[in-house]
Parts: sequence; structure tokens; C-alpha cells
Amino acid sequence: MNLKIRITLFLLITIWVIGIFIELFIPLQNNLAYLFPFLDGIYSTVCHQQPEKLIEIVGHNTLVCARCTGIYLGGLLSSFIFLFISKVTFKSGKLMILASIPMLVDVILYASGLYNYTINIAFVTGLVFGSVGIAYIYNGLQIILVRNGKSE
Repeated sequence: MNLKIRITLFLLITIWVIGIFIELFIPLQNNLAYLFPFLDGIYSTVCHQQPEKLIEIVGHNTLVCARCTGIYLGGLLSSFIFLFISKVTFKSGKLMILASIPMLVDVILYASGLYNYTINIAFVTGLVFGSVGIAYIYNGLQIILVRNGKSE
């Protein structure tokens, strides 16, 4: 995948991740308060936003839960790494399955009442899943671009 596409994807993911932390930026720039209801509505379509599962930073909450925050930050981290790697290749979904197991185990154990939800575990399992998941998205985009004759 060419650098221009990788930079564009990285910038789009960066904008998405910055939006998660909008509450932190509002005190620095009051006009951002106008974006809050719009962003809150957008993020509510991808996350349950249960207040007890949001990450609190200096009195302000993220707009998505700890797990979703981890997923998106993991995706951002990997997309940054992919700025320097032009080709990502996966022949099977084994790594994706492995990356999803910790998250799945966490959800099952919590849902069955075997332990209480912890923001740190949810965040880390999301981070692992998001870091690997974005690699599969990049791999899929590469395949689409090659099929359409738009590869490097």
C-alpha cells in the first residue's frame, strides 16, 4: 500500500481517537463544547458508553468504554507502525483469533459473575485486539487495491 494511503488512514484514525478524548480538550478550547453532543452521538453507535466503564482522566471521561478506547488506541499504534511498513500480509485468521481470546475470556468471566469488571483489563484486552485487528484491515485494503490495479 502506498505511503499516501497509509498516511491518510493514520490521520483518519488519529482524528477518531482524538474525538474519544474531547472532554479533556473542552477546558482548553471552549468552542469544542459544540462538538460534544455530535461526537457523543457518533460514539454511542459503536459503544455502550456505560458510565462505570469509561476511563476518567483528571475529572473528564472518554466517550467510549475502556475496552473500546483500548481497541482504538491499539489501532492507532499499529497504523503508526504501518507508516513505516508498506506491506502487511496474513494468510489466515489465526493471529486475529489469538488476539481476540483475552477479550472474549474477560467478557465471559465478567458476564458470568466470576469477577468484577476492571478498566485496566478491559483496556489491555482491547489494545491487543485493536493492534492486531487494524493489521487485518490493512491487509484487506492491500488485497482490494491489488485487485483494482491501484497498488504500488
